[in-house]
This record gives sequence, C-alpha cells and structure tokens, in this order.
Amino acid sequence: MPHSIKTDNYFSLLGIPVSFAIDKQVLISNYHELQRSVHPDKFANASDQQRRLSVQKAAQINDALQTLKSPTQRSIYLLSLFGIELGDNNHSIDPVFLMEQMELRESLSQVNDKADPLTELDAIMAKVKLLIKRTINTLAEVFAAFLQDQPVQQKQDALLKKATSETLKMQFLNRLQEECLDKEEDLTA
Repeated sequence: MPHSIKTDNYFSLLGIPVSFAIDKQVLISNYHELQRSVHPDKFANASDQQRRLSVQKAAQINDALQTLKSPTQRSIYLLSLFGIELGDNNHSIDPVFLMEQMELRESLSQVNDKADPLTELDAIMAKVKLLIKRTINTLAEVFAAFLQDQPVQQKQDALLKKATSETLKMQFLNRLQEECLDKEEDLTA
C-alpha cells in the first residue's frame, strides 16, 4: 500500500477492502450481520458498561455504513485516511469546472422564465447527473491507481491531488443536484 492506513477504519469494520469502488450488496450484508451481533437486545442482561459499549458500537457501525455508501462521503473518508482533510481553504478545483457550475446555476435560476420550466429543469438535471456519474468514474479510477499501483511519491501526490479535486467537484455537484430537486419541488407544488 502506498501510504500506511490505520487498520482501524470503516472499511475493516465492515469487512470490505479499502477502495472507492465497493460492492454495495456486500457492504449492506456485512452491516446487517454486524448490527445483529452488537444489537443492544443481545446485551439486555449484561452490565451497564457492556450495554453502553454495544450502543456505541452500533452507532459506529451506522456511521460507517452512512459514510461508505455515499460516493462523496466515501471519497472524503478515503482522503482523510491519507491525511487529507477537505476545508474551505482548498482551491484545487478546475476553473473550467467552476465556470460550468456557474452557467448551470444561472440556467437553474432562469428556469421559471422559460416556456416549459419542467422540461428545462429536466435538461439541467440530466447534465448534473451525467457530471456526477463522470466524477464518480474518475474517482474510482484515481483511487484504484493510487491504492493498487503503489506509485512513486510524485505520482502518489498527483493522484491524491486529483482525488481531492474530484471530491470537491462532487460536493459542488451534490449541492447543485439538491438545488435542482428544490426547484422541481417548487415548480410542482
């Protein structure tokens, strides 16, 4: 592995390999199995401490599932495993992407002025979904190269920078998708 990853992480907790590309069925299956093993009802006759530990473990397992089943949260978590914390000071987003986002947001803000607002909104949402799909595919490729190829340090740094940039894009796209869904709700209300 290119960087050392602490073995106490959400991937190991849920019994899946450290990777961006995950098998969601295995994730869910392992989650249910773990939840059954630590369910507080199993500790009804146990000490207060054991019951408390059971509840804490169940919460940790829930957090792991929520984090790993979301591509964006999974990417943020993977980056954190390699010491990269996303913050407001991160400026590694492609200016072309930012311009595209501004144009999509402007189109979204003008939807109400169109002859058929819902059709216009559908077109914007289709673009956003396509961009999300492309970003997910790019993240899968970048993390796969990083985790499997054991690249030299210079390439590791470039791959982590690319993963960071793509993760930030994903956050922008998720917000834009939420704005589209809010607009759709407004139009259909």
